[in-house]
Amino acid sequence: LYLHIPFCVRKCRYCDFLSFPGVEPSFRKAYLRTLSKEIQYLGELYNNIYYVDTLFVGGGTPSLLSPLEMSDLFEAVAGSFFISKDVEITMEANPGTLAKEKLNACLKAGVNRLSIGVQSLDNSLLTLLGRVHTAQEARESVVLARRAGFSNISCDLMFGIPQQSLKIWMNTLEELLALEPEHISFYSLQLEEGTPLQELVSRGRLALPEAELDRRMYRDAIEVLEDRGYLHYEISNSARPGFESRHNMKYWTMAEYLGAGLSAHSYLMEGQGKAFQGARRFYNTSDPVRY
Repeated sequence: LYLHIPFCVRKCRYCDFLSFPGVEPSFRKAYLRTLSKEIQYLGELYNNIYYVDTLFVGGGTPSLLSPLEMSDLFEAVAGSFFISKDVEITMEANPGTLAKEKLNACLKAGVNRLSIGVQSLDNSLLTLLGRVHTAQEARESVVLARRAGFSNISCDLMFGIPQQSLKIWMNTLEELLALEPEHISFYSLQLEEGTPLQELVSRGRLALPEAELDRRMYRDAIEVLEDRGYLHYEISNSARPGFESRHNMKYWTMAEYLGAGLSAHSYLMEGQGKAFQGARRFYNTSDPVRY
């Protein structure tokens, strides 16, 4: 099950995901109420066929949710679906929104895997990307999550960024490895049409690293991670053995999944459910008012 939380503090300069910065409290309240209703509706359709063994809360910035909002959301899931005893529950988090109280609320709500969007540990690159946190805040968020009791922490990193040298990239990777996360995702920056970063590159005000440097960043990262005991189990993901993302593996192996929330996608196999006949991919509207 995937749940989409489309709120964020500020839109990153590379982001084209469906998210809205600085939303009004009334919209946020209405959205979460609607999301809970959709979860209940999906449960009525599919709870007699499926059980939930992975739950991923993505965004946007799900870590913006208050403890009460988080609790209500997970209660809606627990009241609508049979939940596996060993369920993997992942929540995406922005280092600029994490504090001890928020982390404790995540654990209390049942989150047992935290995915932290670090992206870089170089402040100049974080500013260029439009991130709302500093390198120090990113490091502290990993430490705080560990102290709070999280034993499964994933961190996202980005390479191929304008003005990023191989030395800066490898320093970031080494600094992150010193924090010992169980899982690391490392993505080459993709310029999406209409984003501020794409506009700057298209106007010649910024330049991406040469393709060979981009590929070397990727290859060197795999080599370093393997030397430190991380299994390179998917194109952009490495994990300590046993900490591979079970939820994302479903996408990569064509397993079934349900998505709830604005623009969320679903895939169900042939003959499953009473809502349709035949294998089907479907998705929700991206219009907040219509949703």
